[in-house]
Amino acid sequence: MSKTLLIKPSPENTRLTRAVTGIDHTGEQQEIRVVEERPLTIYLNKQEIVTAMTIGDYPEYLAVGYLRNQGMLHDDDDIRAVDFDEE
Repeated sequence: MSKTLLIKPSPENTRLTRAVTGIDHTGEQQEIRVVEERPLTIYLNKQEIVTAMTIGDYPEYLAVGYLRNQGMLHDDDDIRAVDFDEE
């Protein structure tokens, strides 16, 4: 039985990778793109909860999933993203 993923990283998204230059098995210089993790700090009610390392794809889902898994969110909670630069 094959499962279809509803949320998956997009390999074409250049924000998820960075260019790295190296030498291949023939001695030639090659540039490839590698996945790079970045810190994502999750806040709940303006309080810092955790900083997680992530590739940066779907940060809202990661934050909600983490908080739900930790028992910090419930089914009937009102969830809104806040841009701290706009406050």
